[in-house]
Amino acid sequence: MRRLLFAALLTLTTAASAQQAVNLSGIILSDDPLVENTRVAIHVVDADNAWVLEVGSVTPIGGTFRISPPAVPSSQLRPFRSGSVILPGLQNEYRVTPEGANVAVARITMYIDQNRNELFDRVMDPWYIGASRLEEPVGFWALLFVDRDVSLTAAGVDLQLRAGWNVFTVRFPGEQAVYDVVSFAEDIVLDVALP
Repeated sequence: MRRLLFAALLTLTTAASAQQAVNLSGIILSDDPLVENTRVAIHVVDADNAWVLEVGSVTPIGGTFRISPPAVPSSQLRPFRSGSVILPGLQNEYRVTPEGANVAVARITMYIDQNRNELFDRVMDPWYIGASRLEEPVGFWALLFVDRDVSLTAAGVDLQLRAGWNVFTVRFPGEQAVYDVVSFAEDIVLDVALP
């Protein structure tokens, strides 16, 4: 019995460690000083981009942040079909293979943690509005969690996403867009304000 339990635990640990992690960091731009108890968070969003689950948050330090989210619960995954997620630059003009993959889309968000519980409370916590971008070279990004390795193909683009977190990027070093899937983004700019 112990051997069976140990084997099951080892299988779960191996599967979890096989999932790709991401590191996100950058700067926060705001016309006003950040309010005390501000949190930078990663929220899984639904198909309408509404926040449904906070999977990690940190306190910004000196107008900067660094965050690495944990795995997404399987209950938050939805089918990853061709064109089902709007991606910067590609919109919905791409194919996903193999069929049967699932995805969670996440966004970096900012809010004021009124009760200091390190978790967004929709009823009481005000949130910042704004936009995010990549800085060097300029570009845009999307944060995706997939439950298996998948290929994303569009006209002239063939990208591989690994099981776990992936940062889809489109950058403009010149006139031509350059697409990539990476495990980190260290030049994120969050340009925010309180409503």
